Amino acid sequence: MRFESRHRIQGTVDEVERALLDARYFEFLLKHHGVLLELQPQEVKPEGDVVRRKVRYRPKPVIEKIGPKTVPPEWFAFIETSTYDKRSKELKFENVPTSNKISKMLVNTGTMRFRDVGGGQTERVMEGEIALKLPFLLKPLGLIAEKIIQAEGLKILDNEVPVLNRFIAEVIRPG
Repeated sequence: MRFESRHRIQGTVDEVERALLDARYFEFLLKHHGVLLELQPQEVKPEGDVVRRKVRYRPKPVIEKIGPKTVPPEWFAFIETSTYDKRSKELKFENVPTSNKISKMLVNTGTMRFRDVGGGQTERVMEGEIALKLPFLLKPLGLIAEKIIQAEGLKILDNEVPVLNRFIAEVIRPG
């Protein structure tokens, strides 16, 4: 399932980039986000105009039970492996679930681009794909699950925008 999401951020492309690459942003985002229970940078490597990172996220579980079985919160955790190109203002990512069982079934990849829209604002456009690899008889269930996963992922992004705006206003600009 393909998806696209657009957000307006109250900051220039330069301010947005500086915020997203600022080591303090991870803790700020976790503290103010509301949906994320855990956010741990595992690797951030600047290599000239490219920044490679691995970040572990664990959002609040959206499903507590499937039938009588309790869904472990770890099923929702994932590692974002991404590459940000400062020249093109583009971040390519792959989100891999930390649960081995889930990672064999779920594919989530995409691209995030940032562009100036004037008035000190930036548009963030995310395009990507969420796909579940399930046996043939479970395909209809997979389509429903893909929509739920997409909706929850978009909630994480929606909830991030006011936090990013606040970080830019309080941390990036005052210096």
